[in-house]
Amino acid sequence: RSLDAVVEDCVNGVGVDVNTASAPLLSRVSGISSGLAENIVAHRDANGPFRSRKALKDVARLGPKAYEQ
Repeated sequence: RSLDAVVEDCVNGVGVDVNTASAPLLSRVSGISSGLAENIVAHRDANGPFRSRKALKDVARLGPKAYEQ
């Protein structure tokens, strides 16, 4: 089993903090592509930390399925 698979399992089991996670780490979350991860970080950098989970809906290209993750 590769290190990548172990990291992905851990990220999906434990979760990540969207206010501190890097784009590469966010892209390990099931349903979040590298492009969407970059959008999350760009939105956070431009607007400050996410105050609620619902605030993630303002991120470009984040659809309902990714929001559920």
